[in-house]
Amino acid sequence: MAYSATQILVAGGAVWFVYQWYLFRVTKKKVDSIPTFGGDGFISSYLSGWKFLFQGHRIINEGSKKYPGRAFKVPTITTPNRWLIIVSGPELAGDVRKAGENQLNFNDYAFEGLQSKYTFGDCNTCAEEPYHVKTAREFIRAFPSRFGGVNEEVVECVAAYLPKRSEWTLCPLGKILTPIVARASNRLLVGLPLCQNEDYCALLAGLTTRTFIVANILNMLPESLKPLVGRLLSRFPTDVKKLNAYLGPLFEERRRLDKAYGSNKWEGRPNDFISALLDTVPEKFNDTKDLALRVINLNIAAIHTTVITLSFILLELAARQEYIAPIREEIESVAQEYGWTKESMSRMVKLDSFMKEVARLCVASARRKARTDYQLSDGTVIPKGFSMATAGATFHLDPEAYEHPEEFDGFRFCKDLQDSDGANLGNLRNQMVALDPNFLLFGQGRPACPGRIFAVNEIKLIVAHILVNYDIKLPNDSTSAPPPIWFAALRAPSPNAAVLFRKRQTE
Repeated sequence: MAYSATQILVAGGAVWFVYQWYLFRVTKKKVDSIPTFGGDGFISSYLSGWKFLFQGHRIINEGSKKYPGRAFKVPTITTPNRWLIIVSGPELAGDVRKAGENQLNFNDYAFEGLQSKYTFGDCNTCAEEPYHVKTAREFIRAFPSRFGGVNEEVVECVAAYLPKRSEWTLCPLGKILTPIVARASNRLLVGLPLCQNEDYCALLAGLTTRTFIVANILNMLPESLKPLVGRLLSRFPTDVKKLNAYLGPLFEERRRLDKAYGSNKWEGRPNDFISALLDTVPEKFNDTKDLALRVINLNIAAIHTTVITLSFILLELAARQEYIAPIREEIESVAQEYGWTKESMSRMVKLDSFMKEVARLCVASARRKARTDYQLSDGTVIPKGFSMATAGATFHLDPEAYEHPEEFDGFRFCKDLQDSDGANLGNLRNQMVALDPNFLLFGQGRPACPGRIFAVNEIKLIVAHILVNYDIKLPNDSTSAPPPIWFAALRAPSPNAAVLFRKRQTE
């Protein structure tokens, strides 16, 4: 008996539906003991998952109010098992902070979010063995000795990419900030002259943007469709091949010189991340393509997140004109006394406070994926393979931690960092790079962002050089930054966000 195409499709659809229902039941059983905020059934949870895609931050905030100091789960369509476990309150957040990386792992969460298995294709060794993250953490600790080169790059970039006219010029932030961040970051990663190669930086910027777009699409699809759609949409292997044409010869030449003269024994060996990788690479991954992938992987993290944070800071500065004069005065005073150095950055406490306040109101969270069943102090178990996040708003908007937490106070974090004469003390305790249980931008505990020291100082440098050389404001003299866009619980500036720049007018 022959079956029509319609009958085959209907039968196949029915089998797929039953299979999905079975997977849902098996998965949900593992987290049944954790209360749900949102739909709890097969269909209702799917509908709630779509709602979370557009209102994730509100759903987490409302769930935290319903389950204060507790763990709860929300349905999503962007995690493989369709649930995201949320923990709120300082006690449970402390449990997350104390967890070892073999228990709750940030890298696993990040690579899953990037859908690296499908976006990276056969270039996925970074996810399998991310040794370069530890190398980066050690490398960044010596950042002060490398600060001068990054400062030089920022000075050149600001002059090159911002308008030179004395009339107001509208500039899309993504367009001007992405090449600045790419060049400044790669001054540290690959050094001169490659960091100034426009084609190389443009390839990195394009790869970064496409990777996040493709990952967001894949995160919304059933697991069965991801391999096919990933191959159709991802250009990552092609982009890597193009970038390897620049990075490959760099690694090969460095290897040749190391072999001839010994690592760290030849004069002029560049003090960049290329050298750091060659000094720490396990033998299993010691080939040029894999080494290049490590540099590309760090660029994906560095460019994307830094441009987003920097955009929010410039938008708020442009909207809140009353902060520009005192911050600019501090920048010029500190730079005159200490120069453009790592030490001077730590003494620009008004600028740092403004940046941290913008980040506080952006509301971040510490995210992990469980490698084992992990029990919280209240008895809640986060099952192996499930993703979790802390409810950032319960910390960033906590009235016990912050006075008038809903209000913007750009100098909130620097009021106790000045002596009786108003001189900056440069204390790092309240500054943006410091890990604080009530400030989650860079995560918590051992997995906290290894690049935060560089990222904060890079952003400071860029903002400082812009304010010293430019006036900025929003279109129509607006005093409110344009509303952000949300994807699940992640916040980003509008793609159309723009600021007016003109060469600074001095009286």
